[in-house]
Amino acid sequence: MIKTTVRKEFLQRRLNIFEEEFQQQTVLIGFNFKKLKVPAVDFLLSYSPIIERHEFDVSVCEDMLQQQYPLLKTAWPRIESATQQMDAVQIEKNSILVHNTHKVLEPADGMIMDPQKLDIVFVPLLAFDKKGYRVGYGKGYYDRFLVKCRPDIIKIGFSFFDAVDSIEDINEFDVPLNFCITPRRIYEF
Repeated sequence: MIKTTVRKEFLQRRLNIFEEEFQQQTVLIGFNFKKLKVPAVDFLLSYSPIIERHEFDVSVCEDMLQQQYPLLKTAWPRIESATQQMDAVQIEKNSILVHNTHKVLEPADGMIMDPQKLDIVFVPLLAFDKKGYRVGYGKGYYDRFLVKCRPDIIKIGFSFFDAVDSIEDINEFDVPLNFCITPRRIYEF
């Protein structure tokens, strides 16, 4: 399957999940995430899920990491409109959040984290394949950002669906995940 086909199909599949099933699947993904053994985490890049697109609520996993590592510092992405680049901006309880041009909540201000300091990145996706390559919304923000991070950074995606066999139009700019957590299992790449 090619990215545009995967993107369209899996967005529609996600939108077709009924609320009760969505909540059950969220619990199962959280349960599987809890089983994942990750090294000590000081810096996490997470994100605000787009509720209208039925994205997995990653705050469930943020909270688990925060309980395990009380000194954890969390950032969310902020897109710089002029350059189309993404920064990791540290968030606090009182951070001011605004919707960007893609209707995604992001920090209006805050300290920009050095990508080299990040230990884990939660990477949004619509679908992924058996090699760990993902299909996002098509803008390439995460792929451009991830090349700035340490080679040993842990990249985790979350999906309500199992992997597709292959995404055919992967290119040299696509960065694979290390893990993808689904309601049924943990994929490791």
